[in-house]
Amino acid sequence: MREGTVITTVDNKLAVTNLINFSESMGYSVECVELDDVFDIEVTKTWSEFHESVSSGFGTVIQITSNSYGGESDGLGENLMKAYIYALTEVSPLPSTLLFINKGALLTADGSDVHGSLKALESEGVEILTCGACINFFGLDETPVVGGVTNMYLMAEKLTNAKNAIII
Repeated sequence: MREGTVITTVDNKLAVTNLINFSESMGYSVECVELDDVFDIEVTKTWSEFHESVSSGFGTVIQITSNSYGGESDGLGENLMKAYIYALTEVSPLPSTLLFINKGALLTADGSDVHGSLKALESEGVEILTCGACINFFGLDETPVVGGVTNMYLMAEKLTNAKNAIII
């Protein structure tokens, strides 16, 4: 949307979170009103906000598609992923965004061994987003322990506009 206002009605909190996170990340103004069991979300954008969001782009975006690095392998892949995410806390410059999709969503859920590293990255300004459809598919809590919830459109936007995109 270049400019204007759209009102969307959704019936669950995960959709509300997804829509708000996406809208805010694109520089839109968002208002949400709860009416009984549905939510009306009003999204507004001015021309100047549109131009600013398009010209800014994203730094390095890393999409993590599994909870195991290098394939499934009796715990080795999980240990390598833990080491990789820890190593990200030590690199410079830090990535701008980490996207977690498919089994990668398990890394941001309760009980993951990488929460400390992810929280350290988040505290340094790294955006951490987990696929909402993946959260639903794996029966995880609606809100990840670390970061926020996203959708396929925003992931495509982040990867397309990244200065560097890495998919593991």
